[in-house]
Amino acid sequence: MRKVKVLNSKKIYVWSSFILAALLVLLAIGTLFDQKVSEILYFRDNAFGKIYEAIGKMPAFVIAVFACFTLGEGAAKTEKKQAKRYFFYICGYLAGILAFIDLGEMLFSSTAIALAIGAVLSVPLSVIAYFTMRKAEAEELALLKKWALVALFSVAVIGVAVFLLKTIWGRARYVDTQVGDAAFSPWYKLVRVDGDSFPSGHAAFGGTLFLLLPLCGISDKFRGREKEIFSVAALFVAVVMIARITDGHHYLSDVTVGFGLAFVVELVVMTIAYGKKMDRIQFNAENKLERLLNAVF
Repeated sequence: MRKVKVLNSKKIYVWSSFILAALLVLLAIGTLFDQKVSEILYFRDNAFGKIYEAIGKMPAFVIAVFACFTLGEGAAKTEKKQAKRYFFYICGYLAGILAFIDLGEMLFSSTAIALAIGAVLSVPLSVIAYFTMRKAEAEELALLKKWALVALFSVAVIGVAVFLLKTIWGRARYVDTQVGDAAFSPWYKLVRVDGDSFPSGHAAFGGTLFLLLPLCGISDKFRGREKEIFSVAALFVAVVMIARITDGHHYLSDVTVGFGLAFVVELVVMTIAYGKKMDRIQFNAENKLERLLNAVF
């Protein structure tokens, strides 16, 4: 039986409480001073904003690539189902394309060229994911399969939730208010204009880096690195949040709710999947959530 490290769940929940408290403070500031914050931080067509517009969503799709190849390899080794295996490989490759589309559009301002770039860059990413999972031992792969289910489910829920909220709210972006195409509206009012500012998808998908935390109890490469992963994820999403305000595509409340939504979804799903203590028993045992996800995926 592979030895599984117990995650330092107490520290994870303490750090998470600080994150949630900070988000509540930022939401309060955004509620009162959304326009003022944007006026201070907005810089038209700045490189900082464009770079993080290109890479802000990337973590979610890269994680999805590795999750899909994990499930594909798991189907090949444990279930002996080749059709299921190749289905997940194809899904992983498509997720890789999505990871690079924003980068391609930033460089060439063409969706067609961006898709072509994504199709090319997804090949080496998929190859890396494939051989990484090929090297995994059977017991480690079983644990990684559970992580893959948790990751894909979380990313899917976050994506659907962001899409629905954008559709329902219809909030205009700050940059549109500057050219007279729309008027400012606070985040808590459903004005239903033709906009998609609230909440921020980049902040939400950038926050999926926290989905790497369970790997600290599974993979030797991540073992004992809870603090590093938490710090890097928090720093990355903070930079993405600032960048999205500087380019006028989002208000402070947009990025706060976007990240907050993703963070809560991830925390809830990981807690259900691995237990409140995130111990080795929960890592090895199949629970109701895992049976449900196995049925879906």
